[in-house]
Amino acid sequence: MNQPSAERTAAQPTVQVDNERVKVTEWRFAPGAATGWHRHAHDYVVVPMTTGKLRLDDGREQRE
Repeated sequence: MNQPSAERTAAQPTVQVDNERVKVTEWRFAPGAATGWHRHAHDYVVVPMTTGKLRLDDGREQRE
């Protein structure tokens, strides 16, 4: 996984489950935090647990 840019704080991942069928990672984002550019090898689901905006950027467009 790439590091976030210098002006952004890194989001904090904690793996909750990792087995042959599923990987569940809890991500904690401080305001303005980012994961940095990365790819997902498999399908994934994002489940927000609080209110706020999450920006997704695929290199062509950004979505909130």
